[in-house]
Amino acid sequence: MEITTTLANDLRIILRSTTWLWPEVVLVVAIVVILLTDLIFRKKLGLLFITLLVFAIVAYAFFLVQQWNLLTVDETLPRFLNTLQVDRLAIYLKGLFGLTLLMVGLMGFGTRSGSKQVGFERLDQIGEYYIMLLGVVLGASLMVSSLHLLTIYLAIELVSLSSYILANFNFDRKSAEASLKYILYGSAASGLMLYGLSLLYGLTGTLLLTEPVFSQGLSEAPLLLSSLAIGFTLVGFLFKISAVPFHVWAPDIYEGVPTPIAAFFSVVPKIAGIGLLLRVAPLLFSAASGFPGEWLLGLIAMVTMIAGNVAALHQNNAQRMLAYSSIAHSGFLLVGILVANQWGSYSVLFYATTYLCMNLAAFWLIKLFEAYTGTKHIPDYRGLGLRFPLLGIATLIVMVALTGLPPTAGFTAKLLIFSSLWDCYQQTQEPQLLYVFVVGLFNTVIALFYYLKIPYYLFFKSSTDSTESAVLTLPEHSSQFLGKFGTILLIIPLVVLFFKSDWLMAIISQIISVL
Repeated sequence: MEITTTLANDLRIILRSTTWLWPEVVLVVAIVVILLTDLIFRKKLGLLFITLLVFAIVAYAFFLVQQWNLLTVDETLPRFLNTLQVDRLAIYLKGLFGLTLLMVGLMGFGTRSGSKQVGFERLDQIGEYYIMLLGVVLGASLMVSSLHLLTIYLAIELVSLSSYILANFNFDRKSAEASLKYILYGSAASGLMLYGLSLLYGLTGTLLLTEPVFSQGLSEAPLLLSSLAIGFTLVGFLFKISAVPFHVWAPDIYEGVPTPIAAFFSVVPKIAGIGLLLRVAPLLFSAASGFPGEWLLGLIAMVTMIAGNVAALHQNNAQRMLAYSSIAHSGFLLVGILVANQWGSYSVLFYATTYLCMNLAAFWLIKLFEAYTGTKHIPDYRGLGLRFPLLGIATLIVMVALTGLPPTAGFTAKLLIFSSLWDCYQQTQEPQLLYVFVVGLFNTVIALFYYLKIPYYLFFKSSTDSTESAVLTLPEHSSQFLGKFGTILLIIPLVVLFFKSDWLMAIISQIISVL
């Protein structure tokens, strides 16, 4: 009788909780509609697909805003027996995913993929392209809300499986090799993570991270076993954000996929992984008091920053360079996780938002330069900054922002990261934090050399005969307008958030106050 009563109460809580899954329901409905549309009409319906995607994003954003407003009234309602935490942190990160989905969808409109042998099929005419994008966002939305070990694993796998398919959307040998490498590394990381999750369950007897028995069981477990469980679990998280030593897949994937997909990979899985770490890492580290979690994250952050920046120095392919840049930024994001307090969480969210704007703008510009030159080879961009001043100036602003220099939001983001780290060091006097601080500053200087490589070729290298002949077929007038409009739209936040950073800080303050 007691079990029946408990079950009935649990079912009532679950039914009440379904209203908090409307954004995810919108994504599922959009996937089904696009799939059926593609199957029924069997035509190249690029404009229809992008229209359906925009409608889905608008509905997704509507429910996110509605949830944000409801949370001011109801902060204590259990969501799916606490397996999902729909708080302002999750809603904010989901909003970033929706914004990325919109920009990548527009970026992919008219983009051609594949080699000449397969006919240069356009991305916007492939229904599976939009389905996989939506699948990644659906998994990412669940990742940033998950507090249940099984839900965490399923959400990460949904992101991974959709990403594996997207990785082969150039439909050539190089893309296939990159996709295969992604699958192999991803499978290994997934297996290790699953083993770690199973160890956590075996040591604690529960799958729910917020249960008192979870922290109690982990604290009473032998240090070796708890360390193995947490370490293996972190492998899956670190793989998603392409942190060293789980980063080797990123450069080949970014180079082998179409530019819109590379932009998508650089933002959504990474921010989802950071959001999951922001929620889960403090619970794991506080429960296993003997596990050197902060020391491990600090070491990984330093090695990730160094490896990403040093490797990027030697790259001439723009997308491959941004792949290593993305790895280096993972190190800076981990610094905010390392500072396990509200100031650290604050800096991570500001940095993640700025990183989204910077990376989307960078890949947008690479796509435009590729449209003009037919290549992603940086030396082939020589002289284009003088020929196309708007794109040249925009590229300079984006690269300065990625470096972390004023007057851009990239400077504010890095200032907050370093300030939170220095503040934590002064409070704890942990020497490791000082090492991370010094390494971070040193890597900011290193980044300057390769980020300014593209502006250097744009403005200070004169065009040669080969580059003159490469710029033969300009995009259509409508595509030129969309390119310029998108460029201005993406550059504005990078400048505005430097002078008016308090606008974004006010929103983040509402999130941190309830964490």
